[in-house]
Amino acid sequence: MNLHIVSQGTARADQHELVFIHGWGLSGRIWQSLIDRLSPRFRCHAVDLPGHGASKPGPVGLNNWADSLADTLAESVQKPTVCVGWSLGGLVTLSLARRHPERLAAAVLVASLPRMVRSRDWAWGLAPAAIEQTRQGLAGDYATTVSEFLMQQVLGEPGAARAVRSLRSDLIDQPPSRAGLERGLDILHDTDLRTALAALSLPTLWVAGARDRMAHPAGMDWAARQMTGAGYWPVERAAHAPFVSHERRFAERVTAFVDELARSRPQPAGEIRP
Repeated sequence: MNLHIVSQGTARADQHELVFIHGWGLSGRIWQSLIDRLSPRFRCHAVDLPGHGASKPGPVGLNNWADSLADTLAESVQKPTVCVGWSLGGLVTLSLARRHPERLAAAVLVASLPRMVRSRDWAWGLAPAAIEQTRQGLAGDYATTVSEFLMQQVLGEPGAARAVRSLRSDLIDQPPSRAGLERGLDILHDTDLRTALAALSLPTLWVAGARDRMAHPAGMDWAARQMTGAGYWPVERAAHAPFVSHERRFAERVTAFVDELARSRPQPAGEIRP
């Protein structure tokens, strides 16, 4: 299954292309302001996950979602990309790295955890009851349920009003399907990639909101330390959507990360870097 993808900017031989993977309940449109800022430098692609935005619900389960993303990238992007995954999109990015490492040059994981739900041996993430309450709400007024869940993501941010407008605009313009929402909740509830991190040899930047109530920054710090050479950046005064509330700083950090990645690539014989 191929996913809906919107591309912007001109591809450059000396730069990686960027792929943006949104969180639960939204679509690739949530990245538009950031992409407008980055596309003069990079070719950017915003993907709609299954059952979100303009993508059909399609397959069930994280592995199938990652496979669908890999199929989409194989048709739309000619070389390994830097995948920027937010929250649920971070889980999809990690699964893509495990199953299709040839599609990725690097990853930026934003407000995401290898396990998004708390358990006896995992203190960071959502309470299981929060997932179940949201699931039950989908059977009733699912639009209100999704809206309330998303609003919780930006509480405590200095730019909360702007973040709320962005989230609500995306939700109203491209509402997700109920099937997509239910399958996304299953992934959030069931996925546990903690033991997989050490085996991933991928340049990775973990970006946390210092005030995040959903993906605790301490959990993201822990995750970064499980991967060889991974970086960790806590965004002060940010909550669960730092790329919205602190867009300029986020864009600058992603640009620096991708530029450093380009500088570290092996050069063809005889090439001299200025």
